[in-house]
This record gives sequence, structure tokens and C-alpha cells, in this order.
Amino acid sequence: MSALDRVLQTWRYLSVARGDEAHAENTARVLRALGADDELVLAGLLHDRAKPAGTRLWHRIAAVLLDEAAPRVRSRLASGDSTFARYLDHARRGAELARAEGRSERVIRLIARHHQSPATPDEALLARADREALP
Repeated sequence: MSALDRVLQTWRYLSVARGDEAHAENTARVLRALGADDELVLAGLLHDRAKPAGTRLWHRIAAVLLDEAAPRVRSRLASGDSTFARYLDHARRGAELARAEGRSERVIRLIARHHQSPATPDEALLARADREALP
């Protein structure tokens, strides 16, 4: 998928009421339909919950562009406590929340890695569901 396709998909995603919440529910629904077990479905439900409430459209679009053009810059910008930094770092922060709640290591790992290239069949399935759950 090209960066432009991802930006357009992000725009459609934001136009949906309760976008982040609906996306999490849709990701879990897709995983269930694909035959995922309960832990993988839970990871799908929780994978984006550390995204900050004040996230703006430009945060999302800038993140897509940074992923494509400047991943090292993206990593540096993810430190700190600004809304943009928290958005860029939401996978790690979400994994920390899951760990604090006593979730399994598998769920924690899936949440932490959901924006990285899949290294396991579970990660590939979550990545597929994450994409398919977008409008």
C-alpha cells in the first residue's frame, strides 16, 4: 500500500463516528472471523488504546509519512509527552498498559509490535485484521 493510499485510508477512518473505538471492535471482529483464539482477539481489541484522545488528523498523516520516508526521525519524535509523541509511541505505551493489567506476554508482545513488520503468524494475522478493519 502506498503512502498516499494510507493517508486516504486515515482520512476515511477519521470520518467514522467513534473511529478508534470502532476500529478496535472491527479488528477483533475480523480476527474472530479469521479463526483467531481469544488472546489474539484481545490483542486486536486493545492494540490502539494508548492513542491519545487529542490526536489530530495531522498527527496521523505525519506518522504515515514518517513511517515511509524517515523512520529514524519518527523514532526520535516518539519520545516525550506531547500528543504527537504519545501517538507515535502508542504501541509501546499500549503494551505497558497491558503489562500493568497482568495480560499475557503474548498479548503484550502483539500490542507492542503491531506497527512493525510481522515476525510471527500471530503478528501477521493481527496486521491483516488491523488493515481490514479500516474503512
